[in-house]
Amino acid sequence: MLNTICKVAMAFGVAVLIGAAAVADERHPLVGNWKLVSWQVIGEDGKPQDVFGRAPSGYLVITPEGRSIVLTTATGRKPGTDDTARAALQKSMLSHSGRYRVEGGDFITSVDISWNEEWNGTEQRRHYRIEGDKLFIETAPAPSMVSPGKTDFRRLVWVREP
Repeated sequence: MLNTICKVAMAFGVAVLIGAAAVADERHPLVGNWKLVSWQVIGEDGKPQDVFGRAPSGYLVITPEGRSIVLTTATGRKPGTDDTARAALQKSMLSHSGRYRVEGGDFITSVDISWNEEWNGTEQRRHYRIEGDKLFIETAPAPSMVSPGKTDFRRLVWVREP
């Protein structure tokens, strides 16, 4: 009897492990760690601008539990040893985190913490597509970060970390 109970328990354990592995394999393709390749602003004239430099740094982490966190920084940042230098650091980075959801080709983050207090409590909608190990993200048109009074959008390219 004890031997039968042990066999049933073992079979149940194996079934649970196989089921958990199958669920992990079915996770959304966005889930994972992504390293920034490029970050461009596209103005009304259609010309891309590398406002964070040609080799910005950044990571996007998307968890299976429904949280995303992103941090991007410009090329060539220097330590902030005084107020002016710290202000320059603030202007050369973006970061936010929140719960996310996917709607078709859109990735939407409900921001609960951000580099810019104005974003807290907002939804940041991004259009995305995945090609191989690359993630392409575009923002919706919005007031320009680089040309006051104009509209632009951001185009980011990420590569999946192994």
